[in-house]
Amino acid sequence: MNVSSLRWTALLAALLLLSSPAFAQDTDDEPETVEEVEAIEDDEADDEASEAEENVEEDVDEVIDEIEEEAEPTPPVAPPVTAPPAPEPPATPDTDEADESDEDFAEDDPMRGAMIAPAREAQERGVRIRGNLDDGDRWTLDLGGFIGARYSLSQNDPSVELFGRNDGFRINDARLILRGNMDNGLGAVFSLDAGSRLIRTAPDSPVDELAARMADTYISYRPFQHLEILAGQFKAPFDIEELISTTDLLFISRSVANRGVQNVEGYNVPGLSQGRQIGLQVRGSYFPLADENQVDGPGISFASAVTNGNGANVSLNNNDRYALYQRLSLHWGEMVSLGGAVFHNDTTLGDPPNQVNQVHQGWTADLLVSAYGATLIGSAISRSSTTAELEDSELTEMGYQVQIGYQEPFFGFQAAYRFATLDPTFEHAQTDDPALAEFFENDSRIHHTLGLNYNATGYPIRLMTNYTITMDEEAVAIDNNRLDVLLQLQW
Repeated sequence: MNVSSLRWTALLAALLLLSSPAFAQDTDDEPETVEEVEAIEDDEADDEASEAEENVEEDVDEVIDEIEEEAEPTPPVAPPVTAPPAPEPPATPDTDEADESDEDFAEDDPMRGAMIAPAREAQERGVRIRGNLDDGDRWTLDLGGFIGARYSLSQNDPSVELFGRNDGFRINDARLILRGNMDNGLGAVFSLDAGSRLIRTAPDSPVDELAARMADTYISYRPFQHLEILAGQFKAPFDIEELISTTDLLFISRSVANRGVQNVEGYNVPGLSQGRQIGLQVRGSYFPLADENQVDGPGISFASAVTNGNGANVSLNNNDRYALYQRLSLHWGEMVSLGGAVFHNDTTLGDPPNQVNQVHQGWTADLLVSAYGATLIGSAISRSSTTAELEDSELTEMGYQVQIGYQEPFFGFQAAYRFATLDPTFEHAQTDDPALAEFFENDSRIHHTLGLNYNATGYPIRLMTNYTITMDEEAVAIDNNRLDVLLQLQW
């Protein structure tokens, strides 16, 4: 045995001796063999590895939880259940900050706050059309009209069966009116009347078929405050009674001087009014002492028109000559109007080659006074006609009418009276036929009309009752007094 082996042997023995007390103290707990020691060491290593894995898994789980908490929003916490608060009233818009274009709409616009359907909110006041125009050029449209339902009862003439035997109901008017205006002065009016008489059901029948036809339909332009230009179909600026709106008349129908005698009322004769015409018109008014757009104090109004001269709803002219109208009126506010007008119409009657040329000329003078519930209207109309192809063909027609009315201020009842006359042969050429000459001398129509109206104060309704007493001259006299009742609704 060499020295090196001895040294290692001695060192090992010393280590064994030093460790023997510890082994003696733990005899029951320490393993006795090398296999047991290795098993214990393996178990301790496994425990340390498991503990390390568990610590790693816990760390990973904590990181995942933190990431999920950042990615998912925290669910809201339900508020405590309490009684709902009372609803607040809607805020009232400040008129100073409202759209300036709203000022064009009237405060009593019937479409204001209208519901288009039960599930939809109220719409803006009025109706507006922008089309392809700039935002500043907006249309302001007003939709209006009126309906008149009428009943007529005529006296039966014992000797003439044609008159007085067609009592019944009728549509007096059924008007739909659309008015449009723009801030730049451009405007338009479009109106239809569904109560227009179209044709008779038979040549000798008093019954007419009704149809919808144009009434006032024109384009307007106001380049200045006191001047307006119209192009289309409008009332000729002539007779004062014709220029008054149907809804403002004192009586159900216009006077015999204006409209003549029609249908079953008696022997038919045309009136002296010029009615509606198609053409161009320039009109305006000026009140120097009144505020802008007001009618107060002294003033003047004028109208000048050039038209086809062949009436309403007729396309083109029947020759190359036009009808001319001129009207001028002096006013004191809305209380007094004193006016007059003239016209000239060179027209052609008949179909080629059987045509005749006639020249119609006329004048009118009128007075209208309205104050303190009382109304006075008076007018005189004259029209003369000359046929170029006939000698001694000049004929002059003349009509007068005066009407007065008064509405009491409490309930809306209005009483009215009218005297009107029409002489279709006021002056005429001499004739060699005595019977014809006597007829011309005694063919005037004279009508007295009594009226009692109720103008409802809280509703746009009129109930009108008229009784007309016919006192025609001998050549055309019949027993044909008439009772008319009209219920009129306006919107």
